[in-house]
Amino acid sequence: MNIKRIKNVWPIFAVLLLFITQSVLAQSNATDATNVREMSLREALAITEEASFEIRMAEADMEKARSQYRQTNATFLPQLSIEETGISTNDPLNVFGFKLKQEAVTQADFNPTRLNDPDAYDNFTTTFKAQQPLFNADAIFQRRAVKKQLEAAKKQMEGTIQHVRYQVKDTYYQLQLMEKQDQVITKSLEVARENERQAKNYYEQGMINKADYLAAKVRVLELKSRQSKVRDQRKTVQDNFRYLLNIDEDITIEPTDSLQIRPGISDEMINTENSTNAKIEAMKYRMSAAKEMQRSSKFNFIPSINLFGSYEFNDDVPFGMQGDSYMVGATLKWDLFKGFKNVGNVMESKARLKKAELAYESSLFKNKMEIQQAQRSLNQAQEQLQFAEASVEQSEEDFRIRNNRYEQGMEKTTDLLRAETKLLQSKLQRLNALYQYNLSVATLELLLEREMPY
Repeated sequence: MNIKRIKNVWPIFAVLLLFITQSVLAQSNATDATNVREMSLREALAITEEASFEIRMAEADMEKARSQYRQTNATFLPQLSIEETGISTNDPLNVFGFKLKQEAVTQADFNPTRLNDPDAYDNFTTTFKAQQPLFNADAIFQRRAVKKQLEAAKKQMEGTIQHVRYQVKDTYYQLQLMEKQDQVITKSLEVARENERQAKNYYEQGMINKADYLAAKVRVLELKSRQSKVRDQRKTVQDNFRYLLNIDEDITIEPTDSLQIRPGISDEMINTENSTNAKIEAMKYRMSAAKEMQRSSKFNFIPSINLFGSYEFNDDVPFGMQGDSYMVGATLKWDLFKGFKNVGNVMESKARLKKAELAYESSLFKNKMEIQQAQRSLNQAQEQLQFAEASVEQSEEDFRIRNNRYEQGMEKTTDLLRAETKLLQSKLQRLNALYQYNLSVATLELLLEREMPY
């Protein structure tokens, strides 16, 4: 009876086990699906401009420069402060003076005994102070210099955005390249395995020797190794891409765009003369800032004029207002000689200006040279792509003919493997040329700060 019950329960248990297994597999596939995120290049660029570490640090530098410029408002605006000071003393002079300030002097205070040996006395002073700059020529030029530095920081941030966009494009193109390479190698691996199967049959039938059979097996192993290497490189590129996008999740990003040729680009569109970008403009502002700092150092030789004033209350209790007084005045300060410090500042600022001018001229020259190099690289990639296309067509035809002859026993295994290897190399060269073409376009877009047409 127990055996009967077990037989009746077993089909139900098997159905439940099958249902649970299918549910687990479905959840696993759903999890795998959620770990893959399709993304276009435009979407990746938009994410990067919001989340990139480099861009956010550049924004912080710009805010720092803006705060420094705001500090220079002190060149024109007054400075106000309030101060409370409490003192207890038996010093004869101070005791009598504090009583005067508190307007608390009486006839008894003129007693020589009290004047010479007073008791301890408390005084609390509440002071309101104001300082108003009138003329500080060196500070005025320093303010102008900081303003130029702020403009330089803004341009530097624009340049950082362009550079990060270039990095994203390059990494995105690498992902596309690795994906296509993997597909090409996988296809070649399928062909190599079929060749290995045929070689095994021919070897067992005595139609080819063992060396030819082993050569077919070795070819399969080579392609497996190459496929593993490409997939490992693809994982590294995926990590770099997630870093650029500031994505912590362990997801695989699948590019939805493809590497392509842009027929709308012509040499006439690429002007190397008077070409500039945000980073060069930033250096231009830094050069202007150095000029202003040189002027500021020269104006250290002329006097400065500032106003000051204070209003205070004195009492024997904190924040008391028993006695009040005020004081106003002006200061004219002229540093006639500071041990050659001012002279040294002028020499230093002049050297900094010279360095800034040289850096600006160097950047202009280098930018022009890099544009020319990118243009040559673009033309070279186009030529290489044409050669690769022709090579792929010839290699495909050569492999087709040799494969037909091999199936009829009229071709050597080594010749077939050589043709298959050449076909794979031609396809990979075509992919590399297409990648170099797109990278050259991205380089031109970075240097010219202009999107190239499609």
